[in-house]
Amino acid sequence: MVDYKSDITCDYNNNISPRHSKKQIFFLTLMMLFLSIGSQFNVQIGLAFKPYMLLFLVLMIYYTPKMTISKLLFCEVAFIGYYVYYDLRGVITAYPAASLRAIGATFILIVFYFFCRYWLNRIRWRDIEWAIIISGFVFNILSFAYYVMGLVNLGFNMHGNGIREMGVMIDRNFARLLGLTNDPNIFVFINMLFIAYFLTHREKWWNLLGGFIAILCVMLTLSRGAIISLVIVLVLCLLVGSWKSKLLMILGSVGFFLLANFFFDQFMEVSLWELMVERFGTVGEDGGSGRFDIWTDGFAYFMDKPLFGIGSFNFQAYHSFEAGKAIFMHNSFLEILVETGIVGMMLYVTAIVAILWALIKAALVDREQWWLVIALIGYLSMMTSLSLILNEIFFFFFVLVARSLKEKEANIERRKGWKT
Repeated sequence: MVDYKSDITCDYNNNISPRHSKKQIFFLTLMMLFLSIGSQFNVQIGLAFKPYMLLFLVLMIYYTPKMTISKLLFCEVAFIGYYVYYDLRGVITAYPAASLRAIGATFILIVFYFFCRYWLNRIRWRDIEWAIIISGFVFNILSFAYYVMGLVNLGFNMHGNGIREMGVMIDRNFARLLGLTNDPNIFVFINMLFIAYFLTHREKWWNLLGGFIAILCVMLTLSRGAIISLVIVLVLCLLVGSWKSKLLMILGSVGFFLLANFFFDQFMEVSLWELMVERFGTVGEDGGSGRFDIWTDGFAYFMDKPLFGIGSFNFQAYHSFEAGKAIFMHNSFLEILVETGIVGMMLYVTAIVAILWALIKAALVDREQWWLVIALIGYLSMMTSLSLILNEIFFFFFVLVARSLKEKEANIERRKGWKT
């Protein structure tokens, strides 16, 4: 077991004034919140213009004259390399208009990656952590409030299907939390970062509370895949920290769940536990919300063009032509295989393995890295039921990984200095 409590991280960029530090925390918190709500609050201009893009543009104008690009890690080269191939695979396709959108989105995300990489290198690690904590609390509390407001507007009537009201979606008589996003699974995907951080830094009471609030919100999504991913993340979180903190986390989780269950029973006349059991009981009836049929169709397209795939961002157009319905694959890995073929899948797997291996090696030396390992595993588990090849949250996470690995190097140098 790993004792997570003892390490004090060092900031290699330590010549930052407190006033400047507060500004950076504010802007980074704002960026993380804007990234989190972009799926729901955006303007369609061919591509979705999201709130984070506006802040990104303003910061880019300010920082561009000073901006430099430091040497890339191997895992970063592999990650960017896959997306270069992804764009190249969109040059010759059956549906070039769809590929052109993907190429434009990829360009924006890569520029965003390199900007955030430079920007976060100018921010102290402890300030980055504070931004994660604040944005995690704000995102989940506002999402829960938006959910409750939706229920109130509906008169707590959960009968119906496909009804959206503020932060709630009525899906086959289930009231599922959307929060500040447009999809329950997207909400959970965003929360993986916050949950992993909160529950691996649970020695502070506010982190433990933040973790419980985030877990409650995830459970309210009533997403089967999300709850399975949540269980995986919770088990991994229990592998780090002292025995006292593990016991506190278990008892707190049980107590928080019982309290939430009581309020549900009182105000909605149904227990949260019964909702989840009933939701899991529908797996055989709906075929994983229709995903099994979609995956079967996608695999058929892959068998037709196995080596290089059908072309980037072409699955929706293919499915619309073949089945009359433009729909996402709802599985990022299968989508990569179908659209970019075996070559693309090998490149993507190389990138993910390289990032995971770099984090694990770093975590064995500096235990501050374990929460990023857990967050990555949570992200990957969610991607088995979501199409997230082009997602700004995932790109931002890899910026955090690169910044944290730099912090690890600084910590090692600090320890060497102590020994000498």
